[in-house]
Amino acid sequence: MSTATPMPEQGRAGLSLPSPINMDWTFPDRDVPLPVYLLVQAPSSPTSSSLAGVGPAQTWRDLHWSLSWQPAEGAWRHVQVDMYDVKTDPAPQPRYVFWGARTTTADAAAEGSAARLELGTLARDERRRVEQMAWEVPVMYPNGEWNCQNWVRGLFERMVEAGLVKQERVDEVVKVAETVHGDLPVP
Repeated sequence: MSTATPMPEQGRAGLSLPSPINMDWTFPDRDVPLPVYLLVQAPSSPTSSSLAGVGPAQTWRDLHWSLSWQPAEGAWRHVQVDMYDVKTDPAPQPRYVFWGARTTTADAAAEGSAARLELGTLARDERRRVEQMAWEVPVMYPNGEWNCQNWVRGLFERMVEAGLVKQERVDEVVKVAETVHGDLPVP
């Protein structure tokens, strides 16, 4: 495995485009306990499309992971890294970027094809702690191996250290995430 090197500003340094739209002003994160999920996106095609994917077949390492909860019906709050690929921006392109937690609507993946693996129920102040911890998880330079799953695992480590989730539950969820969309090739 090659060495992973952190990118400045979690991948945001030097980018020309603003962060994706955040709908939290319309769907605020309410002060109620909510289930928090690891969302595992279904394969989008039979060929690899991630930064980590090399070759024609998708593996479970190509599946996008997001830590998410539903602040309101039809809205999802995601804590995740996104793929950014604007060829006129400074190298490296494509890359992963953490823009901060954001709320989306009409989220077809969260509402349909993504597997929802529940980590547990967290109070709003605990979810806010998760959002703050996410700013401490480094985003690495592309190296053909590091991807969103590594980033989410780094966030899980911080959540366990803070006592927000149990290591055993994280291990169970990660194990299911690797096979939840069927028998994909091992990378």
